[in-house]
Amino acid sequence: MKLPIRTVVLFQRSLHLWLLGFLVSALPAAEGLWEYPVSPALSVSSGRLSFVTDALNTWLPQEGVLVAVALLLLLCIRGLFRNTGWLLAVIIWVLYTGLMNRAWLAGSGGQQLMSNLLFWNIPLSFATRKEDQGLPIVASTSAFWILRLQVLLAYAVTGAHKLTGSMWLDGTAMGVVSSDPSFGPHWIADVPLLAMGLTWAVLLFQISFPVAVWWRSTQVPWMMAGVLFHLGTAWWMGIPEMGLAFIAAYTIWLDDGQAGWILDRFSRINGRSLLRVVR
Repeated sequence: MKLPIRTVVLFQRSLHLWLLGFLVSALPAAEGLWEYPVSPALSVSSGRLSFVTDALNTWLPQEGVLVAVALLLLLCIRGLFRNTGWLLAVIIWVLYTGLMNRAWLAGSGGQQLMSNLLFWNIPLSFATRKEDQGLPIVASTSAFWILRLQVLLAYAVTGAHKLTGSMWLDGTAMGVVSSDPSFGPHWIADVPLLAMGLTWAVLLFQISFPVAVWWRSTQVPWMMAGVLFHLGTAWWMGIPEMGLAFIAAYTIWLDDGQAGWILDRFSRINGRSLLRVVR
């Protein structure tokens, strides 16, 4: 199978844009997050290849963490304009996941999702090489479908988990969440019918997304609904990195034409076309 290269390029640009935004937003709290983290050290590392991502915790002195942050920022900026080979993809994943592990107490599901996406972006990076045969193409094709299924699995598991409870089924979940002082908007709880409708709409969206995304006629409307949903959770629930991580992950499900259209709209930055880097 020949991969849609523009889709791969757009997906990688989206990952680097998310990383850049996340790092810039976290810089004011860098001392408490990474340099001298308030999170207690994890007694047992977890996750794939955790011995690699523990590098920032064991080998790099605290004074050097900000150097790692600066390097990651530079690599993200580079990744917005040029294809990232597998080696740089490894470095980006190690640096990001190491920083995430240092600040795990302030982490979210969105940061975990991004770590997973960045890991599979390593073999996906072979797709933009000139060589398109042998083991590299097997690795990139496998990673492409794993990344696509990752998005579907996240929704399927979340939807299935909601079905095991009662508040999502009886339509009260959104009312309960919106009435929490930490979230909102609070006025939704004062309109029971609206809260019930939104509850069931979210549940239906999450259950149906893994099916709807396979057809062009339903893919775009469901993705647009997803963008609105994740922007809403980013704003009202105070977890923008999670909502934006899902939106970035959506790009792996676009076809080559859709991805090319988006790239073309942002094709001229500093006089350089983003499409020129696509073979």
